[in-house]
Amino acid sequence: MIQGHDILCFAPGPWDDIWRNRHQLMTRLARSNRVLYVEPWPELRPTLRRLRRGQARWTDLSLPRLRRINDGLYVFRPATWAPRATRMPIREMTESVYMSALRRAIKTLGFQRPVLWLFLPEMGIFVNRFDEKLVIYHIVDEYAGYSGVSPQWRPVIRDMEECLAGRADLVVVTSPDLLERKRHLNQHVVLVPNAVDYDAFAEASRPDVKPPQDMADVRRPVAGYVGAINDKLDLPLLDRTAASASRWSFVFVGPVVINTDDGQQALDALRARPNVRLLGAKEVKEVPRYVAACDVCLLPYRINEWTKHIDSLKLYEYLACGKPIVATEVPAARRFEEAVEIVAAGDDMAAGLEAALSEDSPARQAKRRQIARQNTWDERVSQLSDAIERRLGEKAATDAVAVTSNLK
Repeated sequence: MIQGHDILCFAPGPWDDIWRNRHQLMTRLARSNRVLYVEPWPELRPTLRRLRRGQARWTDLSLPRLRRINDGLYVFRPATWAPRATRMPIREMTESVYMSALRRAIKTLGFQRPVLWLFLPEMGIFVNRFDEKLVIYHIVDEYAGYSGVSPQWRPVIRDMEECLAGRADLVVVTSPDLLERKRHLNQHVVLVPNAVDYDAFAEASRPDVKPPQDMADVRRPVAGYVGAINDKLDLPLLDRTAASASRWSFVFVGPVVINTDDGQQALDALRARPNVRLLGAKEVKEVPRYVAACDVCLLPYRINEWTKHIDSLKLYEYLACGKPIVATEVPAARRFEEAVEIVAAGDDMAAGLEAALSEDSPARQAKRRQIARQNTWDERVSQLSDAIERRLGEKAATDAVAVTSNLK
C-alpha cells in the first residue's frame, strides 16, 4: 500500500451514506496515509427547492464542518448557506466562500501536495487548485446514462468527462465495459473492479448469527435485495415476480431514491404487495446480517446504459455470504455466471428463484465464497497503490528530464 501521502477525495455523496467503493477504499488508504473526504458541495436550486417544500429549514443552513472519523481519516462538509450557483455574481461569491473554508480545513490538517481523487465529470473545476502531485479520475458508472439525465445534458456530461480524463494523471474504471468505453480518454487507464469486505460478510453468515429483529418474523423462503432502491431496479419485473411467486417473501433493505414518476408508481405497486417489505436504510455494520438472513439474493437491474457498465458491490457481498443469486442479464452478472442464476429478458424471476433455492448446496456455497475471497478491498487497494506509485515515478522522471533540459 502507498504510504505517507495526503489524499484529497472529492466524493459524490456524504460520508454517512450507504457504503460504496469510495468509503471502502478511503478507509483502508487512511491506515497509512491521511485522507480528507470532501462531501458534495450543495447546489443552489435543490437547496432552495427543499426549503420551499418544507423538506429543510432555514436553521438547517449549516456552517462548514471538519470532523475526524479516525486516525488519518477526516470529513469536510461544505456550508449549506453558500450553495453552488451557476450564474454570476452569485457563483463567484459562493465559490469564494466554499474554497476559503476548504483551504482552511486543508491548512488545519497540514496537508501538502495532495493526491487529488475525483469521482464525477464536473469535478474538473478542482484540478490545479491545491498544488496536487497527482490527479486521479475514478469512474464507477456511465454517468451520462443515469436516469433523470436529459438528452440535452448527456453530451455536456461526456464533454466534461473527456476534459477531466485528459487532464488526469491516472484514470481508474471499475468494470471491463467501462474500460472499453473509456480507454481512449487517457493513455493511463486501469481497471480496478469493486470488491467486498470478505471477513464481515463471512462472519455474518455463520449458523449461530441471528437474523436482524425486523426480519425474524418474515415468512420463508426470503428473496432479498440489499442496496439503494433506485431507478436501476426493474421495479415492474419485481412486482410481477412478487405476484407470481406468492410463497416467497420479498425484502428490500436500503434507502429509496427514485427520480422518475414511472419509477415511483412501480415502487408503490410493489410496496402494496402483501409479501413485500421495505425495511429502509441500515447502519453499515448491520448490512452483512441482512444479506445473511436471505435465502436467495436479488440483482434485479434494468438493462440500459447505466447498468451495462456497472460493477455491482452487492454481488460480491452476496457471494461472500455464500448466497444463491438471481439476476437479470446485466454484464456484471454475466461475469460470474457460474455462480449466478440469470433470468432472460422478458421473464419474471419466479422460476429463477425456485431453481436457485433447489440447486443450492454446501459445495455451491463454498464456491461462491471462494470467488469473493479473490475479490477483497485489501487486494483492490494494493492494485491502486501499484498504479499510483507507477504514475508518481513516471511523473518524477518526466519532471527530472524537464529540469535537466531547462538547465542546458
